[in-house]
Amino acid sequence: MKIIHIELVGPFNENMSYQGAILPLYNKKAGHDVTVISSCYAWNDKGKIIRVPENDIIKNGIRYIRINYDYMFLPFFAEKIRKSKKLLKYIENIKPDIILNHDLQTFELFTLQKYKTKNVELKLYADSHTDINNSARSWLSKNFLHKLFYRYIIKNNIQIFEKIFYVSYETKDFLINTYGVSEEKMEFYPLGGEILSNELKDKIRKEKRTELGFSEDNIVFCHSGKMDYEKRTYELLQNFSKVKNSNFRLIIIGVFSKETEEKNMELINSDERVVYLGWKESNELIKYIAASDLYVQPGSQSATMQSALCVGTPVLFKNIKSHKAYMHGNAFAINDCNEMIKVFEQISEKPEILHYMSEKAYEIAKEILDYSKLAERITL
Repeated sequence: MKIIHIELVGPFNENMSYQGAILPLYNKKAGHDVTVISSCYAWNDKGKIIRVPENDIIKNGIRYIRINYDYMFLPFFAEKIRKSKKLLKYIENIKPDIILNHDLQTFELFTLQKYKTKNVELKLYADSHTDINNSARSWLSKNFLHKLFYRYIIKNNIQIFEKIFYVSYETKDFLINTYGVSEEKMEFYPLGGEILSNELKDKIRKEKRTELGFSEDNIVFCHSGKMDYEKRTYELLQNFSKVKNSNFRLIIIGVFSKETEEKNMELINSDERVVYLGWKESNELIKYIAASDLYVQPGSQSATMQSALCVGTPVLFKNIKSHKAYMHGNAFAINDCNEMIKVFEQISEKPEILHYMSEKAYEIAKEILDYSKLAERITL
């Protein structure tokens, strides 16, 4: 079948490990003819948004097309309206059997309606990643951009979609409360990961622990990301330092915001059990997580948590609605950062609990997070 993934909402990098980049790879691996049509924006290696010239390339057997937004007086408006007259031409030329539109905040939903009306056999899906944590943070954004402008677009085009996939329960609430999407139209479609076999996990575990000078007896915790205040890295380091277990090790991977770097580095340098590795590409990051006994995410949400479960590493995270789906004996859910001390003490007294939790992590990952199954969903 011919499948198009549309990525007009925000920057897109084909070599990153987020859902919109991975699903096309699995569709291709299953034998489908896959095209990705994305915006003209991408991320550079410093995390900043950069403009990318329009191109049309083949990579890993997938056709990648970048299209510019239509001119809208100022770049700011173009980046919010996300309209491109070039989209319809490409869809008509490709003649897809299936389209998965990633996120809904684009004027091009009207283009999809136009094409769907003339091609009723097309299977058309959309997913949504938008919630109160990452969008509609200001009054103007919430009430004008989302509740008025995007809501108008979505309400007038919602009927063309087979399903609207939501990646978390907070996303589901946002779809209902902000855009008026009916619950019957929606389906849970979590951010997934690539399942790592036990054999490969053991191999990576030995390699990375040897690299870091860790023994098999060490109990290794891992924390990663773009570490601002909301990531709660400082609170993690504080609580970790209070549990004096000489077998404990903590790996910190990522970059600090300017506001948090100094005081976090002070704590890192004061505890010889903590290793700071700086920024790592996603394929390397997951190896360090696979070599760890617990992935620690006490603050803001990240798809790395799901990736951790997929390599059999249990997790510690906030006890929030969106995490309920991932609590099946594989997670420590905390209501307050100070509760990390109790978790570390519990692990110190009974480290074998982490082996049981690793098995449970694999179970939940294979059940709902396997990217091969998620990619197959749109072809059923």
